[in-house]
Amino acid sequence: VRYGERMVNALSADRRAGAGGASSGAAAAAVDAPLLGQRVVLGGLSSRPELNGQRGVARSFEGGRYAVALEGGGESVRVRPGNLSPASVSAERASTTPPAAAAERGDEATVLAWLKCGGRADAT
Repeated sequence: VRYGERMVNALSADRRAGAGGASSGAAAAAVDAPLLGQRVVLGGLSSRPELNGQRGVARSFEGGRYAVALEGGGESVRVRPGNLSPASVSAERASTTPPAAAAERGDEATVLAWLKCGGRADAT
């Protein structure tokens, strides 16, 4: 089960149990949209599979979807919580090299060209 689905299930269970009560808008946003303002990775997108593996920042949450500003360009996409994961620090470090970023995008031609030119991977 993906992170977003777990949060939705937990939130639904809390509401059925009568939990909640009065809370501040910021606290409610943190529960309803825990990835808000965080770096995220897109995944499981079938209508735009080229975006799978892309990173961005969850800028807002409305209508059950996050507005995610993608890295490296001005594009912003609206994504369901189940198609987002928090970006890990170690994965972000690994993707700083062009071959790693190309591999995450599924850009096989770029990775093969890098390997043909004597590219080496640092496995440490």
